[in-house]
Amino acid sequence: MSFTDPPGVEKRRLKRWYLVLYLRVYDQDTNELLGHIVDINKEGMRLVSDKPLPLSRTFRLWVDVPKEGASRQRIELEAESLWTGRDVNPDFYDTGFRMLNISTQALLQLQLLIEEFKF
Repeated sequence: MSFTDPPGVEKRRLKRWYLVLYLRVYDQDTNELLGHIVDINKEGMRLVSDKPLPLSRTFRLWVDVPKEGASRQRIELEAESLWTGRDVNPDFYDTGFRMLNISTQALLQLQLLIEEFKF
């Protein structure tokens, strides 16, 4: 498995929002916890995890979103892993994802999520 560092030059067209709560992200096929969202926008996100994730792979993911006074919300989406590297804490890894084939409902849920949890 090879790793590349995240690009040194900012290439994003959209601002990424850092979340006050690290939301858990799971693999839909295995229900394995892959990591936690560090930052997100409607086109991509960065996860921090305790192990490296494969590159250039399409994942079917679900995001566990806590809701005050209600049951948890689950946002399902598909994303491709684009880069990975060590986190600022060397015990963890960062992985950048690009959203793929995102449904209108999932996009709306993500926009609400960003508004609710950004700082």
